[in-house]
Amino acid sequence: MSTNYSTTNQSYKHLSEAERGEIEAYLSVGLKPAEIARRLGRNRSTITREMNRGSITKVKQVKEGSV
Repeated sequence: MSTNYSTTNQSYKHLSEAERGEIEAYLSVGLKPAEIARRLGRNRSTITREMNRGSITKVKQVKEGSV
């Protein structure tokens, strides 16, 4: 009996500050996480995780100087 293992290597990358800014902008115009993910070429769970983590609003606060 043989076991099949995936031979593809997954490469995980952090979101850049620019991508976080894009997410913030897309959210401000009312786009849903699935649409934002499609536009950025990321998984929907990546977008929702960033939203839940609060890093999106932190980027906005830093840019506005309120942190």
